[in-house]
Amino acid sequence: MLRTRLGVCGISLVNSGTNACFILLKALAAQNPGRREVVLPAYTAPSLTLPIRKAGLVPRLCEISLETFNMDPHALAKTVSPETLCVMPVHMFGLPCDMDVVRRATGNPPPFVVEDAASSLGAKFKNKETGAWGDVGVFSFNRGKNLSTLAGGCVVTDHPALFERIEAERCALPELSRSAQRRLLLKLAGLAAAVRPVGYTALYPIVRRYKYTTLHTDFESYQYPDVLAGAGISLLARAEELFELRYRNGLFLLEALENLPGVRLPRILPKTRPVFNQFPVLVEHPEARNTLIDEIARQTGVEATTLYPDPLHHIYDMGYPPDPDPFPHATVMSRQLLLIPCHPLMTEKILTRIVAVFRRIAGR
Repeated sequence: MLRTRLGVCGISLVNSGTNACFILLKALAAQNPGRREVVLPAYTAPSLTLPIRKAGLVPRLCEISLETFNMDPHALAKTVSPETLCVMPVHMFGLPCDMDVVRRATGNPPPFVVEDAASSLGAKFKNKETGAWGDVGVFSFNRGKNLSTLAGGCVVTDHPALFERIEAERCALPELSRSAQRRLLLKLAGLAAAVRPVGYTALYPIVRRYKYTTLHTDFESYQYPDVLAGAGISLLARAEELFELRYRNGLFLLEALENLPGVRLPRILPKTRPVFNQFPVLVEHPEARNTLIDEIARQTGVEATTLYPDPLHHIYDMGYPPDPDPFPHATVMSRQLLLIPCHPLMTEKILTRIVAVFRRIAGR
């Protein structure tokens, strides 16, 4: 079903998007020896550096745009070098990058384009889904994603030789034990209850134990568990309905918060259909951001969140000089970002209350 939806020939399923990225990069590096650099946005998931380094490659950072909240293609053109193995545009928050511009910015001959569509399943650029534009696409089905089976990820490609290498890497992975699969199934049932606003509030003491509060230093690698496949098939059957609800919720917030003093919203590119993983807002004043988080929780029971507290070059020593800041836009994003849930169970009534909180607090 997913292969048909994306219109690709090859798909390899594993236990997470991080592991999917790892087996892809190992295969890509083996096919293209001599090039070792992977270009990625300066503000993205720190865990994305783990499969890059584990595959024996080197992450290179590209500045982001404070208009689109994605990789800045003008900066990308200056970042690509003869050492570049691949460029990894990340469709952050479910907002599609302009893949035509990304392609042009990579130069000639271009390196491989690896789309990180972990948070953008269902989003489209020119009526074609994200993850299907690049040479390779990576998806995640972990909790919090647009289509979640609690765990899982995949690699998709139309390059036969590369797909053979990826499949060889996947087949070499261990399978999860039956007892571990049963535990996953129980967690999946708990996730289904916790994503509802009322359920989330009631189950928060349990939910918070599963939140990531420290940096990952490694990741597990195993094949996609069969026990989760049924949930994936059921969700794919309803995928368009679920994606449309995310899209509508995001548009509601985009229109309701437009021109509000003290906040910056992403510019939605022409010919794109975002499927908002969460709705991103940049809040100018730190005190206002903290107050918004508290008030939204108090008024609605919904948890608005920040994301990564620092850009990658502040988290890791990546060889960039500290002063002046080489990626100031990425730093601004880390300091100002606030995320509003817009999954299908968020009602217009709840979203309206959230907007009211913003109007009362953000511009003060």
